[in-house]
Amino acid sequence: MGRILLGCSGWHYKDWVGPFYRSETESKLAYYSKVFDTAEIDSTFYAYPSKGTVFGWIKFTRSDFIYCAKVPRVITHKKKLDVKQGVEEDLKRFCDLMKPLLLEGKLGCLLLQFPPGLKYDISLLESFFAALPSEFRFAVEFRDTSWLKSSTWRLMERYNVAYTIVDEPLLPPEIHVTSDIAYFRWHGKGERPWYNYRYSRKELEPWIPKIKEVSKQTRVVYGYFNNHYHGYAVENCLQVLEMLGVITEAQMEAKKTIEEYFKTETAKPTPLPSKRKTLTAFIPEQIEKMNFNDLLRFFMDEGRIRRAKGIKNEEVSIQEFSDKKLAASIRGYHIVIDFDKKVILHDCADWSRCIPVKQFCKHIGKIMMSLPREKTVEILRKICLELEKWEFKPYTK
Repeated sequence: MGRILLGCSGWHYKDWVGPFYRSETESKLAYYSKVFDTAEIDSTFYAYPSKGTVFGWIKFTRSDFIYCAKVPRVITHKKKLDVKQGVEEDLKRFCDLMKPLLLEGKLGCLLLQFPPGLKYDISLLESFFAALPSEFRFAVEFRDTSWLKSSTWRLMERYNVAYTIVDEPLLPPEIHVTSDIAYFRWHGKGERPWYNYRYSRKELEPWIPKIKEVSKQTRVVYGYFNNHYHGYAVENCLQVLEMLGVITEAQMEAKKTIEEYFKTETAKPTPLPSKRKTLTAFIPEQIEKMNFNDLLRFFMDEGRIRRAKGIKNEEVSIQEFSDKKLAASIRGYHIVIDFDKKVILHDCADWSRCIPVKQFCKHIGKIMMSLPREKTVEILRKICLELEKWEFKPYTK
């Protein structure tokens, strides 16, 4: 059997303090790596890491700790693998940054997560595979069923690229071994969104023989739980390690701690900050006197406001704006605000962290900055006055 390395997608989550982390101030990566043998780096999908960040990943983990990392979305989502648009140079830049991890023996695989809108195109895929640097290992996660065919598997086998076996609403949980490594991702089956999902042991049990069988055909199995809300990923990963019979003493201790936590405290969305409670207690006349900046700071911290201002105007597209609805796109993401139904829909990664506390991410902040100021103030005041009635939800097609 090949080596089985299971962990979580990301590790820096505030709602893991309590069920997993002991305090807000400790180094989360250092503690995480004492329990798990591997982690999937999710942040690289959104931006290239700095050299200092990469060396930090090396420094704060033990020598045998293994990372896998998502390839930047500029390659998969913006340029959609097109070598004519310079993705080979983009990939080289990313791989050069990740080279220290590779040289330290801490990089297992780079994950290419395709966008849902990218459908089967074998010529496109082959030209992209031909540009992959040979010293790195790669896995592909498809998001459209049109790719699931024999010609895809044959091409992946030829280039020794692993198919990512997933548990999610979009694709069937099919097993395909196309490389000497295997890659699993458990996203969850929640509706608002997928990742807010806690697997039961009964749901996890059928995966045990699948993991074991795949490990007989490969030299290493990488697997990551992406259902990060409330620490569910930690619990479910540790449960699978136990069912596989490979759980360590440190992992068993962490498993007992998190299971006991969930017995005594129901996982809930993060409560609204005290600032929100105070503001919603204001009388309507006081809210009516607040200006645009005051209202925006009610929904966004200074960091998000600063990042919103950094988005260029030409990256914003308003498709519809009326008293009933606002529909816009920004950097490839979608935003819909239905004023009658009192719901805000969006699909960036940060939005999953904003939903429980009803905050705006930088994209929605930029949209508000782009609208006529007088109208925006009116919108923000309405949401403030009826915040409890508004729903913040993930955008899905």
